[in-house]
Amino acid sequence: MAAIFTENAGRFLTPYETKSMTTAYRDRKLAVGLTTDDYVRSEYFGINQIKQLLNHPDCVGIRVHHAKRWEDIDGKPTEEGVGQLKPRVLLTAVDARGKDITIQNSTIGLKDGPEDGDTLGDGLPCPRHCADTN
Repeated sequence: MAAIFTENAGRFLTPYETKSMTTAYRDRKLAVGLTTDDYVRSEYFGINQIKQLLNHPDCVGIRVHHAKRWEDIDGKPTEEGVGQLKPRVLLTAVDARGKDITIQNSTIGLKDGPEDGDTLGDGLPCPRHCADTN
């Protein structure tokens, strides 16, 4: 059986396919009464952050996790039940076996542990941070 998790998974979509998919998403949100400023359309991540994930020696690709987090009006994390539950995406490096690459025996969060994690998050959400054409 051919390997599923390779460096070539996915494909580039045509402009028509891209527009069709994003329009279907937008139309569904508008149909339930939301305005274009009421829902997250995308999230931006900088190239240097993405390169850091890709530079892991075992990385063959990136996995996008759909997630939700409680946030205040400025997009800052809050405790559960405070603010609004907002959709977010998280990016992780993936190895050839299809497993998320994590720091083994992680000490993240401990007093003397590393401050950087292994999941990229807190991208800039659109509509707050996007060009007029997005």
